[in-house]
Amino acid sequence: MDWFSKGGESLPDDRQAMIEISSTVSASADLLSTEIDGELVMMDMDSGRYFNLDRIGTVIWRELQQPRTVADLCQSLSERYEAPAGEIERDVLDLLRQMADKKLIRLHT
Repeated sequence: MDWFSKGGESLPDDRQAMIEISSTVSASADLLSTEIDGELVMMDMDSGRYFNLDRIGTVIWRELQQPRTVADLCQSLSERYEAPAGEIERDVLDLLRQMADKKLIRLHT
């Protein structure tokens, strides 16, 4: 799924953050953000880059206001949306890795 768009280039897969299903992540507090018609627009003031999350991406962002494991996040989404668990996990991991590379989320160790 394409839940995420950004102003700029994607990073190659080998440079993406090492986020796994057992990882604990949370939203970065260092962004300006606003919700417009169910979609989130964020601005990184340091880089001047903007990011947009669609409705499902916005739901994920809301869920990450407190640290939680990727597994818990995927379970929550599978209870809300009708999609195979493996597809949800794959798509969530992809989104979170992109977000981590752009410093939109924190990876807790």
